[in-house]
Amino acid sequence: MEMDPKNQILFSFSARDGEEWPSDDSDSDFLPSEDEDTKPIRKKRQKKSYENQETEPSTKSNDVVPKKDVVCASLPEEIWEHIFQIVIKESGPLPFLCRAAKVCKLWQGLASLASLWRRVDLSFEWIRPKRYTLKWLVHERLSQCREINLTKWALTDDQLKMVLQNCSELKCLNLSYCKKLSQEGFAALVDNIAHLEKLDVSFTAININNIIDIVMKHCKSIKKLHIGGNSYLNIPDLANRIYENCSGLEVLDVSNCRFSGDDGEDHVRIDVQKFQTHCPLLRVLRLGNSKFRLKKTNGSLPGFEKLQELNLGWNSDASGGINKTFVYDILIKSSELKLLDLGGCWNMQDITPLLGLPFTDLEQLYLSRSPIRFNGLLGPLLQKCKHTLRILHIDKNIFLGDDLDTALQELFPLNSTSVLEVVNAAQTNISESSVERLLRNCRNLHYINLLSCEALPRDIKREYKDKEIAELKSFFGIK
Repeated sequence: MEMDPKNQILFSFSARDGEEWPSDDSDSDFLPSEDEDTKPIRKKRQKKSYENQETEPSTKSNDVVPKKDVVCASLPEEIWEHIFQIVIKESGPLPFLCRAAKVCKLWQGLASLASLWRRVDLSFEWIRPKRYTLKWLVHERLSQCREINLTKWALTDDQLKMVLQNCSELKCLNLSYCKKLSQEGFAALVDNIAHLEKLDVSFTAININNIIDIVMKHCKSIKKLHIGGNSYLNIPDLANRIYENCSGLEVLDVSNCRFSGDDGEDHVRIDVQKFQTHCPLLRVLRLGNSKFRLKKTNGSLPGFEKLQELNLGWNSDASGGINKTFVYDILIKSSELKLLDLGGCWNMQDITPLLGLPFTDLEQLYLSRSPIRFNGLLGPLLQKCKHTLRILHIDKNIFLGDDLDTALQELFPLNSTSVLEVVNAAQTNISESSVERLLRNCRNLHYINLLSCEALPRDIKREYKDKEIAELKSFFGIK
């Protein structure tokens, strides 16, 4: 799961004495309290040993929890629980439940219900990433947790095993950037999870053998697999295992990888026909900044009919084996495509074949630092999706002649409107007239980047967000 760290739930109630959850000004200082339950339970907890505990769970000597807040008592407990469910469905349990537990005794009890802790995101450091804190959470809150995000936590193998062994209903696990985990820790994913649906081990030290073991154990249930940002030896074996066994796969991210094989090759050849045949439900395919090529195939291609996102973008000039044939074969039947990233794909000098592909409802198009600047095909490509396009990135391109202005004029005929919301035109030769055309025709525009645009006056060469768009409009006399 993903959460917006800026979208925090605040309360008008005054904080009450009770369980020591994070305060509004110290969300990262979560320390579990011993006062939460009755005295017998407290005695039992005194016997618990939190390993390597740096600070004992804090408590106040004068903690007295009110029987019930007047406002809280006005509704039955079942109604409050339903309200809590609605809130955490939108924003997750953190930091909401931490703050709710300080309002009154009723809310404190509700905040401890394991059923409200099914999807937990710890990546934004709502609590301190301490070993004893994680142990307390696992034993006291996460017994029914189904999805947990531990991105960038300094997890050890033993801590991961503790999570897996105590969260018996776990189905989705994010371990990206957990660089302290060894192969022993990753091996626990095979034996300690019954039905794994989503796994993210991007930018870790996992090796190819462990991924193969995980894929083979969970091939019937796995839907989302993120293994990017790592170095792999002999990845073709993994590719074949995925093709042949993961028929329910919906998301595959193998971006930002480095490959090496016994044959000395640093790229991977994709059998696209086998891939499309055995993974018909694929919706998201991310191969950016990784060297892939296609194997030659005989016969027709079944295509990815469900594909909605294809990311092939490159941050350097060496764009691997991504060419027009590669893109065409992947998208040959992808009529539902919403996002296409071809930024930095320098082998795609001619994108004419793409104009004949079945997608017409593209919403996001990324062409940063692209050879499209030379071939005059931006206009036809924009025309293909002009009624649905919301996000357009054409930055770091100096187009030939007036190709860019012509493309935008075709996109916005006189008195027309567009659903465009975001335009990144930084470091391009976009003209004043084209900027004015964007402002007049894109009523939903809330971001435009004009940094280092050589044809524009110095006064307007910057980024504009939300209310700042009005400043740019005033420059052109647009109300």
